Amino acid sequence: MGMKRNDFDTPGAGRMTDAELSKKLGSCQRMESIGILLGVILVITGCIMMFVYRNLMVICILVFTGVALFLLVAKPAQTKKKALMQQELGGYFCAELTKAFGPEPEPATLPIDWAYLEAAKLSAVSFTECTVTDFHEGEHKGLRFSAANVELRRTVEERSGPDNDNWMTRTETLFRGIVVRCKGICDLALDMTVNDMFQERKKDDITDSVLFRKHFSAHRSDGKAADDQVTQQLRELVQKLEASSNSSKLCGLILRDGDLTLALNTRYVFAGVPEELDLRDIDGIRKWFTASLTGMGNLLDLITESPALTGTTE
Repeated sequence: MGMKRNDFDTPGAGRMTDAELSKKLGSCQRMESIGILLGVILVITGCIMMFVYRNLMVICILVFTGVALFLLVAKPAQTKKKALMQQELGGYFCAELTKAFGPEPEPATLPIDWAYLEAAKLSAVSFTECTVTDFHEGEHKGLRFSAANVELRRTVEERSGPDNDNWMTRTETLFRGIVVRCKGICDLALDMTVNDMFQERKKDDITDSVLFRKHFSAHRSDGKAADDQVTQQLRELVQKLEASSNSSKLCGLILRDGDLTLALNTRYVFAGVPEELDLRDIDGIRKWFTASLTGMGNLLDLITESPALTGTTE
């Protein structure tokens, strides 16, 4: 699920220079981008042809070719890119993680996996597909926590075609961001789950109780509504979490048995580098990775310092 120590404990002999690694990673990233771009263009063209000409053979050729480009060009390039980064930079990643959050326990005590995410119900809408990457567990200023990059998706069937006489299956992304678990951080009496209602919104002042109820629902572990138990301090915490970056929006927040679990939609990547980063810049990869660890520390500080976790009421 996450990076383990022995994944990177390889000898230094035979390692690439930064220049060699830059060339290799750049080539992989370029092939991945070309495969995805051409694949998407062909699939979209096939969908347009379905509505305009209804030529089944042409549609199948375009769609299958687009899918093949993704599977045979983009996917292998992506796999090779990740393997190269782990092989050549894994030692650095491992050292920075240990320096920031200490050694990781094995097995994990705060796992983030399909089973946990399904049971926790961080998303108000059920998912059918789940991807968890870069899982790590450690300590920050005495706080035991775990975090991972997570994507939740579901399969949707809907009518399509000029006369709505066909059925189309598509995959919808429900959540893409980070999930964080914190041990023993809040009052034991707190029992609340806050979920995003998936209503389109701007960066409203959700510290207002009326606006908060418009966008979020709250309930206890027994399923009973708890909207009236959401305090001003908790609304302020959610507002601060969403203000932590321009792309951040709360998907779910659980306060129960003294623990906290957070699902935050965001482009921020924990213990990794963003997809759009030019991988030819090896120093840039190192800086982004270290910055992602600093970002997690700042997020944990923001949560820990919130009076919403003390259990006090307005």
